[in-house]
Amino acid sequence: MASRRVLKDILLRRVTSSPASGVRHCFSSSSSPETAPKIPHFSKKGRLLTGTTIGLVIAGGAYVSTVDEATFCGWLFNATKLLNPFFALLDAEFAHKLAVSAAARGWVPREKRPDPSVLGLEVWGRKFSNPIGLAAGFDKNAEAVDGLLGLGFGIVEVGSVTPVPQEGNPKPRIFRLHQEGAIINRCGFNSEGIVAVAKRLGAQHGKRKLDETSSASSTSNTKVIHGGKAGPGILGVNLGKNKTSEDAAADYV
Repeated sequence: MASRRVLKDILLRRVTSSPASGVRHCFSSSSSPETAPKIPHFSKKGRLLTGTTIGLVIAGGAYVSTVDEATFCGWLFNATKLLNPFFALLDAEFAHKLAVSAAARGWVPREKRPDPSVLGLEVWGRKFSNPIGLAAGFDKNAEAVDGLLGLGFGIVEVGSVTPVPQEGNPKPRIFRLHQEGAIINRCGFNSEGIVAVAKRLGAQHGKRKLDETSSASSTSNTKVIHGGKAGPGILGVNLGKNKTSEDAAADYV
């Protein structure tokens, strides 16, 4: 009986004393100035560097806002050259898709400088602002018409577009010729089909007409601004036949 009482007294002392001592230890450690969290302190050099950076950003923005559109366009086009080495590291077809996607989203420079009149020409009753065009094969499914016309081309041709969607040739099918600065394209008319392309062109045409109307109404001159935000270039569509087609002439018709 005596041993049980002693054991019971020991257990009671541990139960009643341990939590209190733990709590006291917790409060004493948290309130100790030696272990309190320190507030970060920025040195004079850090504050000077931060202030200088902010000042340069503000000054740069103010300077850019005073530059004319022609100069600013030149800066943007020159800046894109810095990305060329990056694209060269990617797979050729993936780099192609990335470029089309960037143009479709407007992540490319937009030419604001008007073409000199000496570059203008007329062919088959159509007036071109300049003779430089983008041939079919780049934007095969008319995804980036506005972005490509905005780059300043006199004509942008999309396609080739086939009547029925088809995958084209197996990959790899685009090969770089580094020394010649060229590529070999063996895609084999990969196309989403004429229905998808027609819907996409119809939507873009409606948006472009709306832009033209808005641009004309915002100026004192009532003349419609041809091309709207897309630029004055002409759009062409290249047609192709399906690989499995038995009547090529019917496909083109």
